[in-house]
Amino acid sequence: MRIGHAHLSLGAAVAMALASIAGVRAERPSAARRTPLVQAVERTKAAVVNINAQEVVKARVPEDPFELFLGGGRMRDQVRTSLGSGFVFDPAGYVLTNYHVVARGTRIQVSFEDGSDYTAKVVGTDPGGDLAVLKIQSNKKFAAMPLGVSSDLMLGEPAMAIGNPFGLNQSVSVGVVSALHRTVRAENRSYYDFIQTDASINPGNSGGPLINADGEVIGVCSAIYANAQGIGFAIPIERALRVARELVKSGELAASFWGFDASTTEGKPGARVDAVESGSPAAHAGLRRGDIVVSVDRSPVRDVDELRFLLHDVTVGGRVTLGVMRDGQKVEIALQPSPLTPDRAMASFESATGVKLAEVSAAEARKAGIEAPRGLVAVDQVKSGSAAQRGGLHAGDIVVAVNSAEVDTLKDFQKAMGSARKSGRAVLLVQRGYRLMEFSVDLG
Repeated sequence: MRIGHAHLSLGAAVAMALASIAGVRAERPSAARRTPLVQAVERTKAAVVNINAQEVVKARVPEDPFELFLGGGRMRDQVRTSLGSGFVFDPAGYVLTNYHVVARGTRIQVSFEDGSDYTAKVVGTDPGGDLAVLKIQSNKKFAAMPLGVSSDLMLGEPAMAIGNPFGLNQSVSVGVVSALHRTVRAENRSYYDFIQTDASINPGNSGGPLINADGEVIGVCSAIYANAQGIGFAIPIERALRVARELVKSGELAASFWGFDASTTEGKPGARVDAVESGSPAAHAGLRRGDIVVSVDRSPVRDVDELRFLLHDVTVGGRVTLGVMRDGQKVEIALQPSPLTPDRAMASFESATGVKLAEVSAAEARKAGIEAPRGLVAVDQVKSGSAAQRGGLHAGDIVVAVNSAEVDTLKDFQKAMGSARKSGRAVLLVQRGYRLMEFSVDLG
């Protein structure tokens, strides 16, 4: 009995000791386990959001098997959902994310780590830079992400991505900074000046923060490279914040007018000036047709896309120095943009696309069986052989939005096109019957 009693006491003591140890571990992890990376995640996770962007579309739904084969059925609303990530960069509830996360969303919801959900609205977008700003519809103050810098990043230093990959909320992946100022070619577009990391960035991570070991955001994750394995990319935070703050201030990027067109040179780096508009800032600065632009403020220019990128953040009142090769000699040209007027923006759109638009009043729209609160903007003419015709745009198509900004009048369209001119690219959301389509316009 004594032996049995001793055995039971020992078993109970062991069980109590294990429970005690487990309790201590659950409540107070050791200092060795709370590494700087763990502390960095703890500092930032409350400011990370999951984004659910819903698009409501009309679709024909068959009500019986015969209609399934005959194409009958009633038109009903159907919801398409895209998932992404973002982070609060201002306590007033402003969220930074990727443009492609919210590009076609009409109902946007953000969810926090504590389980709280809020409706959000698009404040402004920069499709060329793949950035967008949302405003949470609440007067509450929110935890904001600590802001760092990317200009002092070191190759090999730790980096972490937090986001919503494949719908897996608040996922953390760890890696290092693999490369800086990386150029990426994806979906027939070039993306410049990216941070490259081996921290996993998958669909759903888009728009989430890339943070350093101090828990500061250094970049905006962008899942743009579909075939990436062990390679992720992020937009440097300084560039993203310049865009974000301008969008918060005015709802759009201030459009700059340079007054010249350029194209990529063959077989050597640089962008060839193809035309200079009379009376434009470029003409006043002395830029000439045939000049080869090889640098902007001493940053090398490899092609016309990089030239556009380097001019992207220069607002009205700013100034750049172009390094230009002319007749075998290098010259420097100081260039300052002027404001882009609605007429110039419209002329640029018509020249780039071969499209002429027409405004339809609300009354005229109702006669055609279309309910429009103020009116609508319709494609009136499409030039034969133009970019619009090649892209499949038809006369009678209705332009619903430009870069996520809804348009009901030509004035709306001109304003939206002025903002789009800033990035050199406009994405038109076009309605044809019950179909919604995107039409991308290269504005030069």
